[in-house]
Amino acid sequence: MKRNFIASIEPGSATHIEQIAENLRQKGCTINRILKLAGVISGSSSGKEKDLQELKVQGIRYIEEDREVRALGGKD
Repeated sequence: MKRNFIASIEPGSATHIEQIAENLRQKGCTINRILKLAGVISGSSSGKEKDLQELKVQGIRYIEEDREVRALGGKD
């Protein structure tokens, strides 16, 4: 199952964020955004991994599922 994710990179790795994103692409991920100043990469997994932690390549501090947030009273 494909999962949307947000990955935060290690401090000091901002100059390598494009390479980190490329490494994620090589693991089958689709990259949606690269926020260099914030040190964040968002995308979606290939769906072949059991856990998002399998996508944690060198330079990623943590990776977690990106969940949709709805306002109170929003429709399901």
